[in-house]
Amino acid sequence: MPRENATDYGSTLELLPEWYVLVAKCGKCRHQGRIERRAIAGTHGWDVDLNSIGRTLKCSRCGNREGNKLLIGKLPRD
Repeated sequence: MPRENATDYGSTLELLPEWYVLVAKCGKCRHQGRIERRAIAGTHGWDVDLNSIGRTLKCSRCGNREGNKLLIGKLPRD
């Protein structure tokens, strides 16, 4: 699944098509993990700008809060 940096997408969570997935990438240990959009919406709302989410992320592996990125992946569609 190819991944794009969310800063290149320039959209809101609400406008993101359902066949896209959100992936967090740690700036320190490079751990990657999928993020449920409902969890983000519960914290930030559906109208949150995708560009602003990366700096609010905390790595679930090492606890890092700096340099984290939000990536967007497109699921295959048959």
